[in-house]
Amino acid sequence: MSVPATTGPERAPRSDAELVLSACHGDADAWEAIVDRHLGMVNRIARSYGLPRQDHEDAVQTVWLRLNQNLPRLHSPHLLAAWLSRAAHTACGRQRQHRRRLLPVDPLALAEHLHHPTDPEHEYLLKERHAELHRAIGELTDPVDRRVARHYLDDSPDARPISHRTTPNQRRHLFRQLRRSLGATREPNERRA
Repeated sequence: MSVPATTGPERAPRSDAELVLSACHGDADAWEAIVDRHLGMVNRIARSYGLPRQDHEDAVQTVWLRLNQNLPRLHSPHLLAAWLSRAAHTACGRQRQHRRRLLPVDPLALAEHLHHPTDPEHEYLLKERHAELHRAIGELTDPVDRRVARHYLDDSPDARPISHRTTPNQRRHLFRQLRRSLGATREPNERRA
């Protein structure tokens, strides 16, 4: 007949509040017990967000770091599971938002920009031409023509096309007026070139 080995009186598992109190006093075993008890829940929450492995791991580490930083300040240590759940949802949500903000960039597109530096002279000439065009638009007599011409110059991404509001004849008339205005300001020798 074999006798079961006993290591002493069987102890009931400690509550979260007791583990938090012990961990606050530097008990490494209490910290390990907290992590062992709640790691599965934190991992399940992080997996539910569908994050890539690296982001998932970062979120989980963030939860444990925040717990370590805030352990002495927990007002309700018996609600540790709820605190960890909320911290996991917050960390995963932030990780997801951060991931959405990062847009992948083709390295070849970056290399293309490195090989074609902007020429200061070219930039200056573009600005000068743009200023001359705005001056010519300002000299148009019809306010509607001025407004339409300024819409044509608007190259912002949210600019609406105005071609559906003007007829081809109106656009041709506008371009003729602008060409005349721009041609009148040039020197006679510039016109020949």
